[in-house]
Amino acid sequence: MHSRDLHDPLAMTVISSHRTSEGLVSYLRCACGAWEVRTARMVATATPRSPRTID
Repeated sequence: MHSRDLHDPLAMTVISSHRTSEGLVSYLRCACGAWEVRTARMVATATPRSPRTID
């Protein structure tokens, strides 16, 4: 799945939710390893980095 697309809601796990002055902020992790941060106004995604290799 492309990192800019929203992930399947059934594949998302809520890791943490917090009330802030801006409203509720939720951090979710997809089964594929990508993260989403959701607020009332925004959804942001982040894909996991590839593991670094030591040369």
